[in-house]
Amino acid sequence: MQPIIEEAMKLQNELENMEALWRQTYWVEPREITYPLRRVRQPAIDPEFFRNTQINANAYKQETLKITYKGQKFRTKNEMSAAQVVEAMGYEFKSEIHVASKQYDHYPDVTMLIPELEMALMSEIDGAMERSNYKIKSIQRQYEYFEEQFREFKDIVFLRMVDSQVFDPEEYRSLIRFAIETNIDDIILE
Repeated sequence: MQPIIEEAMKLQNELENMEALWRQTYWVEPREITYPLRRVRQPAIDPEFFRNTQINANAYKQETLKITYKGQKFRTKNEMSAAQVVEAMGYEFKSEIHVASKQYDHYPDVTMLIPELEMALMSEIDGAMERSNYKIKSIQRQYEYFEEQFREFKDIVFLRMVDSQVFDPEEYRSLIRFAIETNIDDIILE
């Protein structure tokens, strides 16, 4: 009986310490967010647009779409790895949806729906930045996004890989988390 009593006392003490730590760390109630969200700046892609888009809408070099994952096609293993990271984070994704703008047509490699923020976040996986010709193409594509008023870490994230053979899932996950936190700042609280 003694070990049971000791274990109960230990657990009671641990609970009291955790409750004290909670009160010390979170001395105010969490902010209440109501839906639909009111924002300082509207997201470039809302959930309805995301849901109505078709996957693999980019007609450019369809023969290079050789990798299939969850019914979607990818040009590179890095793009597929990015989709797997998004999926592991619990978000729905689509590959190469068509985002038309004033001057350019965009086909982001992976676009993810972030329902709690009522938005979608685009991402480009620039997986061969060690090659000069690819780097120039990548920078031009980034310029086109910026020219159309898409904002980095608000509407799109760019994973710029210096070695196309090394996809770092934690780096990509960090970019997504940072973009989510950045978008939270746009929410107007009552």
